[in-house]
Amino acid sequence: MDRIARPGQEAYWHLLYRYLWPFAYFRDVTRGSLLERQQNYRHNRRMGTHLPGFIAKWACLTLFFFVLGILCEELLEVVLPAACCFVTGTWTLTIVIQLAVAWLWLRRFPELR
Repeated sequence: MDRIARPGQEAYWHLLYRYLWPFAYFRDVTRGSLLERQQNYRHNRRMGTHLPGFIAKWACLTLFFFVLGILCEELLEVVLPAACCFVTGTWTLTIVIQLAVAWLWLRRFPELR
């Protein structure tokens, strides 16, 4: 198996990154002239339609890590892996909250002033 991706084919890790990490698709609205900031905000509003899908993906990850933590704690009775799963689940939950706030913000405020 080659470690280098063939031309025209993305590496698996890059595909996973694009599948899970939505923040790369959004633009910074705090820099540039007023016109550039407004254009970036409009772009972010258009891209905001994809946020519910990302929220669902991260919510599934959150559920997975909490269930895995419960299984480790209750069935296997190992505390350290369970704690690692709960901490990771909490991190993924913070991403869900950030995405939900961003989605609500982009729906609530139609224009940047």
